[in-house]
Amino acid sequence: MRFLFISRRGASLSLAKKVADEGHIVKFYIHNSNYKQLGNGIVEKAQRSEFHKSDIVIFDEAGLGDYANEMAKHKPVLGASRFADTFNEDIEYKKEVLQRSDLELSQGEGVTIYTTGWYNGFNFISPFHSYFKKTKFMEGDLSIDTECMGCLLWYHKTNKLVKNTLHKLRGELKKIGYKGAITFKCQVSEKGVYINDVHFGFEHDSTYAALEGLRQPVSETLYRMAFDSIKRVKASPDWLCATRVTKPPYPFPMSSEYQGLSTIKGINNENLKHIWLRDVYLKEGEYKFAGSDGFILTVTARGLTPYKAFKRTHRTIGNLYIDNVQFRKDIVYGMEDKYNKVKEWGWC
Repeated sequence: MRFLFISRRGASLSLAKKVADEGHIVKFYIHNSNYKQLGNGIVEKAQRSEFHKSDIVIFDEAGLGDYANEMAKHKPVLGASRFADTFNEDIEYKKEVLQRSDLELSQGEGVTIYTTGWYNGFNFISPFHSYFKKTKFMEGDLSIDTECMGCLLWYHKTNKLVKNTLHKLRGELKKIGYKGAITFKCQVSEKGVYINDVHFGFEHDSTYAALEGLRQPVSETLYRMAFDSIKRVKASPDWLCATRVTKPPYPFPMSSEYQGLSTIKGINNENLKHIWLRDVYLKEGEYKFAGSDGFILTVTARGLTPYKAFKRTHRTIGNLYIDNVQFRKDIVYGMEDKYNKVKEWGWC
């Protein structure tokens, strides 16, 4: 099977490598010229003229919907579409689509929780997964917001939260031909659920944590999502977590003074199973900093408790050498209490 991964910022670099390691032909394309060195030596890069040689196309983020729609005329596409871009970017259009599904955006008080479904073009794949995440860059929830500095995730069956969010979208989804991830950001309490936002496309670092929990080849999951409407994946019942690892100037824009050569040591075939490379390339057997944005990698793990899962990510990071490394050690704090509240209120 021939896989083409199309990326804006390198989010699917390690996913592409894992699919290649499972014996498939894989090409990787970076759309953003500022990220061109990223991934060199790790996966084979694609040229636009080679796009037609793929059997399946995976977009690791929304935002390239025109490309996705054009390719979808000839082959299965996951993770992006023109509809997804319009929905994500146009708040009035989003409200219209949600209203047709008896949903609306609102703000309230409660615990913030994210719930995600992978949609196969006909229905949602079971199980679903939900997660908590911390977005502030520094420990103690200080400094500026990022996409995610770490998350705690778990797989689950259809529950009250899914029935009040993702399931209500099914009628609209059958009209649009989108395949991929859909995530609801909600606030829940004992009084009800408030939908803060809905996003089409794979999100990070939650996707890495979800993939950590798969108990089947990732290439099989992607292939069947694209071709034969897979209904269920084999997933771990453990707690799953992700910890983001960066270096300066992240989370601020890259500048030339930070783009110097830097070697990342300690990555090996064993811990690479739980490492999701980002701003990295491989040269003469050594992993190097690509100097694109400072988001070096994400480490994922599973555990019988949230604390044990995060402790494993810290241990993996401790075995790496990254100069001026940045990551949060307090992601787990408060998350188990949040889960217990949400469960007590009957949402999960």
